Amino acid sequence: MVLYKQKKTQDPKGNRILISITVLGSAGPIRFVVNEEEPVPSVIDTSLKAYAREGRRPVLGCDIDDFFLYCPSASSDALNPWETI
Repeated sequence: MVLYKQKKTQDPKGNRILISITVLGSAGPIRFVVNEEEPVPSVIDTSLKAYAREGRRPVLGCDIDDFFLYCPSASSDALNPWETI
C-alpha cells in the first residue's frame, strides 16, 4: 500500500503579492511578499525594517506615520492607512 501526502494548493490566508518599494536616493527597490489582506501600515513597517536591516542609505526614520505608499499603476494618490493591499 502506498500513501501519498496531499499538497496544499491554496494558502488559507489568501493570495500573496510581491511588493517592490522604491526609496528615492536608494540603490534599488526593496522586494518582499505580503498577503493581499495586509493593511498598508503593516507593509510600510515591514519595508522600513527591511531597509534598516540591509543598511541602506539614506537613513530613514522608523515612524510609519511619516511615510506614504503609492501604487505606480494607479493615480498619484497615496493608499489610505485603513486600506488593504
